[in-house]
Amino acid sequence: MPAVSRLLTVGLISLLLFMVARFPAATALAWFAPAELQAFGVTGTVWSGQAKLINAGGLQLRNTEWNVKLLRLFSGRLSGPFRTRWGGGFIEADGGISLTGTISLADVRGSFDIAPLNNVLGIPNIGGIASVDLTEVVIDENWPQRLVGRGELRSLSSPLMGRGDAQFIGDIGFLFNTDTETARNTITGQLQDTGGPLQLNGTLVLTPPGNYDLKTRLKARESAPDSLSQNLKFLGAPEADGTYVFQLAGSI
Repeated sequence: MPAVSRLLTVGLISLLLFMVARFPAATALAWFAPAELQAFGVTGTVWSGQAKLINAGGLQLRNTEWNVKLLRLFSGRLSGPFRTRWGGGFIEADGGISLTGTISLADVRGSFDIAPLNNVLGIPNIGGIASVDLTEVVIDENWPQRLVGRGELRSLSSPLMGRGDAQFIGDIGFLFNTDTETARNTITGQLQDTGGPLQLNGTLVLTPPGNYDLKTRLKARESAPDSLSQNLKFLGAPEADGTYVFQLAGSI
């Protein structure tokens, strides 16, 4: 009997694991997803599947794919690679969440149009494409506790202080590394132009719950169009070296 009981136990556990591993993603979303989330064209399982369209609170995600690594469950983390697209943007990463709710992302790559940030930043007609290449992101208590990586704003255009026509600024690179921070929960990004008619360098400081403080120094290059040089004058009087200080602070 003991041998038979062990065989039955092993058999039941194997059957349960098989059923869980093969549980359809479409069924899981229909049963457990909140009413605000709708998914269409869902195939595969809850562990490895795809969705043609996910509508989450007005945001439409397309061609979303995920592949949860079952062995990582033994370390207390639900994780695996995923990718998704929306409009002209995309993001892909190896992400996961722990039993305590800590979100971890690695090898994050993405790109998106920054025009929707117009209302957030209070600068009309800002335009360009943002790309990110982050080595690691750890989010706990709704705030990044670790952020290491770099990114770029390409073909950035802006009327700067919201006056005059939008001007082509160029490309700006930014670098984040919370390992060098001395203040808790503070994230400092270093910004510098990577080409274009405008010289730029500065810092972006982020603090919880969603505050930002941007300070940059700007100067038009000799090859810059006269309209851009005139636009900079809206920022006030230049410094002794001819640079203009641009500051912007607020909360998301």
